[in-house]
Amino acid sequence: MPILIYNTLTRRKEELVPREAGRVSMYVCGVTPYAPAHLGHGRSAVAFDVVRRWLTHRGYDVNYVMNVTDIEDKIIAAARAEGRACREVAEQYTASYLQELGELKVLPPTEMPWASEHVEDIVALVQRLIEKGHAYALSNGDVCFHVPSFEGYGRLSRRDLDSQITGARVEEDQRKKDPRDFFLWKAAKPEEPSWDSPWGKGRPGWHIECSAMSQRYLGDGFDIHGGGTDLVFPHHENEVAQSEAASGRTFARIWMHNGMLNTARTGGDEQEKMSKSLGNVVGLREVLDRVGGATLRYYCTAAHYRSDLPFSETTLQQAENALDRLRIGRHTLDRLLSFKTRSGGDDLGALEEAAVRAGESFEEAMDDDFSTPRALAALHGLVGEVNRFGAGAGANFAPSERGREALQKARAALVDKARMLALDLEEVAAEHDDLAADLMEVLIEVRRRAREAGHYDLADQVRARLAALGIALEDRPEGTTWRRT
Repeated sequence: MPILIYNTLTRRKEELVPREAGRVSMYVCGVTPYAPAHLGHGRSAVAFDVVRRWLTHRGYDVNYVMNVTDIEDKIIAAARAEGRACREVAEQYTASYLQELGELKVLPPTEMPWASEHVEDIVALVQRLIEKGHAYALSNGDVCFHVPSFEGYGRLSRRDLDSQITGARVEEDQRKKDPRDFFLWKAAKPEEPSWDSPWGKGRPGWHIECSAMSQRYLGDGFDIHGGGTDLVFPHHENEVAQSEAASGRTFARIWMHNGMLNTARTGGDEQEKMSKSLGNVVGLREVLDRVGGATLRYYCTAAHYRSDLPFSETTLQQAENALDRLRIGRHTLDRLLSFKTRSGGDDLGALEEAAVRAGESFEEAMDDDFSTPRALAALHGLVGEVNRFGAGAGANFAPSERGREALQKARAALVDKARMLALDLEEVAAEHDDLAADLMEVLIEVRRRAREAGHYDLADQVRARLAALGIALEDRPEGTTWRRT
């Protein structure tokens, strides 16, 4: 089956056809490390880690580049405020961010270039643009990209001329040939980091950094460029313009953008983008310390990467409960596998069919623009089937040899597919360790026998006491299951 990816450039799903057979080149915009990372940074990192892992699973050799933007106005301001060097600030926050990504089980990038270590590449690219007539130097040593010189400007973001002017993050300067023109190189200012260049001492503009670093590690063109939807304009639009103007080649074949992580506005239910500039950020470290990496990773994968993701204590709790249900399903399969095999025992053919369907549905979902919600739904569907078998498996349960194979296939389908999303079902949450799960099975059996004997008051008391502890019992024709509320 082909892998289909939604391309922001064309606004449609396209089949992945790499430039080089068997290899996929990816460039994902990293953080600007001037403060601790927030939850939105973690969500984006998980989204593209899922993409990378799935491409690797499908047999591709993935070259994954994620940059560090350590030359930028916000870092300079933070360093000045803290009385430290820009590099010191950037190293501190980058190190903490990478540690947090490790707890989220985000794989390290193949390459992680720092902008300050590629100034020579940046200067060479700016010179190339000047020589081709796409950029011009101002008298003070600034260099601007001339937007009207690039015919395709605006096709990624699909903004008209007026919105390009009003939406761009550009400095007002009467010396510009066009108000949309943006800085490739900025002349040195007092107490700012600077480097030598043909135009005098200065530093790179934000947009040119990614073009130079991606070119350095992936060549003039590559397969996938990723980042948040907030980067489509002007950052990614400008990357396209300056890169293609310099090379004459398509910059990135596919543009992927993850949705924003939203929080409720103060004093209301309306959602707004989480960002440091709005002052509504929730620290990534804070949430990891509260719920752990596994729950937070599940929370990030429960929504499609292109969807905006609401954040609240409720959504975090829902993620924890859902992950626990998958782990309980794994525990139930282990319990069923612990029963002795018996000739003439249950073949569990229906469970084997459910495992096959779940595996196929999972693969189809991931091949269709990495639809993690559908992939997780397939796993939860399988757990539902497992729980039905588990609820009906009493003391006399015994699988046949074929039945044991069916249980093993169901376990492999559940655990292996979850592992492809870096969700570890072998880990058991504190609330549902093996002893707790075994005790729940005993309570369910006691309640069942009480009801059969007509002791409905006792059965109701068991349900009520468990509910008070945050555990809900669900009675179904095939048996009783339990879950945290």
